[in-house]
Amino acid sequence: MRTIIYIILLSGLPVINAGAQDTFDKVLESVEANNTTLKVYRKQAIADKTGNRTGINMANPEIESGYLWGSPGGEGNRTDLNISQTFDFPTVYRYRSQVANGKNKQVDLACDRQRRDILQQARILCVELTFRTKEKEQLAERLKHAKELSDAYTKRFDKGDIDILKRNKTKLDLLNTEKLYQINGIEINTLRAKLQQLNGGEPLEYAFNSYPDYLFPLDFAEWFGKVKENNPSLRLAEQEVALSKKQEQLARALNLPRITAGYTSERVSGATLQGFTIGVSIPLWEGKNTVKHQKARTAALQMQQADTRLQFQNTLKNRYDKAYGLSVLLNEYQEILNVADNRDLLKKALDKGQLSLIDYLLELSVYYETLGKYIETEKDYQLAVSELQQWER
Repeated sequence: MRTIIYIILLSGLPVINAGAQDTFDKVLESVEANNTTLKVYRKQAIADKTGNRTGINMANPEIESGYLWGSPGGEGNRTDLNISQTFDFPTVYRYRSQVANGKNKQVDLACDRQRRDILQQARILCVELTFRTKEKEQLAERLKHAKELSDAYTKRFDKGDIDILKRNKTKLDLLNTEKLYQINGIEINTLRAKLQQLNGGEPLEYAFNSYPDYLFPLDFAEWFGKVKENNPSLRLAEQEVALSKKQEQLARALNLPRITAGYTSERVSGATLQGFTIGVSIPLWEGKNTVKHQKARTAALQMQQADTRLQFQNTLKNRYDKAYGLSVLLNEYQEILNVADNRDLLKKALDKGQLSLIDYLLELSVYYETLGKYIETEKDYQLAVSELQQWER
């Protein structure tokens, strides 16, 4: 039953041409390619990945030499040479490499999160521009009618058919409509400037005349199960847990004995003594509580991961419910506007003297106010939908 209701509701929404989808997609592609902040993030990601792979290899070998003078002189001189290499337990190097790979995944996910944030900003600007363009069309029509009415009443005033009060009312209506139209133009220019800024300063000469089509998901739980993996914040929380577990294994491995092997030689009074040395570090105090600390951190991160997922699910459910509620309002507005467009009838009644100027302007303002609320509700619906769309790819 719920599926049928959704289909009925959404079938009442305006039909949207495919060109709008192309416009939005082209804008997002351009922003992704040209945005200077994203370019910085990509460069920084390369540096961070290189840094994560630093320091994961074995320690440097050590070479030590010494020259000692004998005293008294007959004792001769002594020359020492020591070469040594310290080795961690073999699993340390494997876990270090795995930790580095995990950190590099985090870098990619953080970069993807920044990318999605910026693309969402661009998507919202596209919605706002489309709203302002629709508003401009409405205001242009209102301005045309207001100008025609003002001109007609000015001519009637010049002929002495009406008094100055009626003429001034039409002029005030025209003035107010002109100012609304001018403000709309300022808003459009501001939004385009912001979009150009996101696009790295490159202009985007696209017409935002309509919204792209969107297939509203009928089952939230099913839809959420598909899109949750596209959220880099969720994947980052998951990666934090996986990385912490690897660091836990690394901490255990670092608490295993280290081995130092080397070569040493000693020359004194024409005799040479040489051989190999080996040493073992005994892990008694240095690594105390490191594993315990890492296990506690892993447990905390697992709770944080669950909380992040829950918060994301609840946020999306709110957006989903809001979009659904707005779709119902849009359907109601459209039904009312389809039967309540009496502009032609009002004009005829005014011309025949069956309707006063005040009543005409009042009735017209009610219609345009309703029309304005409709396109504003349509914008709010598209903004709510955009919160869902950003996770679908």
